[in-house]
Amino acid sequence: MENEVLSKAISIMEKYPLCDSCLGRMFSSFLKGFTNEERGKAIKIAIAMELIKKLKSGEEEAGKKLEAISQSLGPEFDKTLEEVNIKRRTGECYLCGGKLKKWVSLYKEAVPILKKKSVESFVVGITGSKEIETKEDELLREFSIDTAESIKSELRREVGKLITSSTGIDAGFTDPGAVIYIDLKSENLRVKVMPLFIKGRYIKAGRNISQVEWFDDDKKQQLSVKGMLSVLSEFYGGEVLLHASGREDVDVRMLGWGRPMVVEIKDPRTRRVPLSYISWLVNKNPYGIFILEEKGKRKDVREIKELDSKKRKIYRIVVAGDVPLNEKDADTIVRELKGKVIEQRTPTRVLVRRKDVARRKKVYDISLHAFSGVLIGLIETDGGLYIKELISGDNGRTKPNFSEILGKSVQCIELDVVKVVW
Repeated sequence: MENEVLSKAISIMEKYPLCDSCLGRMFSSFLKGFTNEERGKAIKIAIAMELIKKLKSGEEEAGKKLEAISQSLGPEFDKTLEEVNIKRRTGECYLCGGKLKKWVSLYKEAVPILKKKSVESFVVGITGSKEIETKEDELLREFSIDTAESIKSELRREVGKLITSSTGIDAGFTDPGAVIYIDLKSENLRVKVMPLFIKGRYIKAGRNISQVEWFDDDKKQQLSVKGMLSVLSEFYGGEVLLHASGREDVDVRMLGWGRPMVVEIKDPRTRRVPLSYISWLVNKNPYGIFILEEKGKRKDVREIKELDSKKRKIYRIVVAGDVPLNEKDADTIVRELKGKVIEQRTPTRVLVRRKDVARRKKVYDISLHAFSGVLIGLIETDGGLYIKELISGDNGRTKPNFSEILGKSVQCIELDVVKVVW
């Protein structure tokens, strides 16, 4: 037979019974716009026509080939085979075991879940296919086939097409709203709704409020920024996580335009984001203000973590010492620190949870004035500079520092973040 595709298809089917889809998949790079099932059926029809023609012309070898490949032919070929006195053999598809259509039909289980969860996009994943893939690879090598696609690829595409036609939801390979897993061994389908991300900012208007829950002497800190956001669980049902660009101490207020954040909601019961309603939910607490801006993506979490060290911060500071401080002290600090690079090791107070590393951060601007024996003012620095230690010196772990410059011990008694410059 002159046609290389048909010759190769006969050689395969003489040895291995294949269903229409699995045969068509061997030649998926041909006949674009057709399914593998349509392609496989067309190949079988063309082969049957050619072999019957040769058989009727007296070529006995054609009859032997037709009988051998009959295990790959469906009952629709019975009448044709009877005309040439050949009884169709029955055989189970060597690759899928005749289950491919059943696996594809599992898509129906995903449809109501995707609709209920308001999923905006999805991707299909196939598991439990190792044995089939091994057989596929061996078959492709045996017959030198380089025009095939894998069964996983076919299933992902066909299931995806059926889901889209049933729901109007498109497949999306970047940040899908859900992953649909089909396990070929157990013949089960599972839908995993991906976490929901919401970008925004928070303002912490009070002190003694931590960013996340923490424990002090085995007692849980009652008020936290993350705790204020936990009301979102009432709407979404899943666990709420807070990802912020840095963090302020429990006794430090976060003012101004707020700190950039991404709220993550795991396993949400819906992926809808009615911003006005959920903003109302989270802003019931008088100690925090949340500005929810838009739906985010997973990459936003990574980007916001990197944001802290790249951006500048402006702080309001109140500095006190063992003796009253005056305007001369304020002028001295401004003169010595403005525009200077600070060498700082991880503060002693956080060494329990942070690695001891050296950092170099710049003080861009500073203004200070004396009021009633304390210094009050604003300081703009690189993100990641510990301001309390810049003032106290932390036993020489931060240089230069306020205490060193003044030659006397001073401490930060009030600290507020008033602006994150981005």
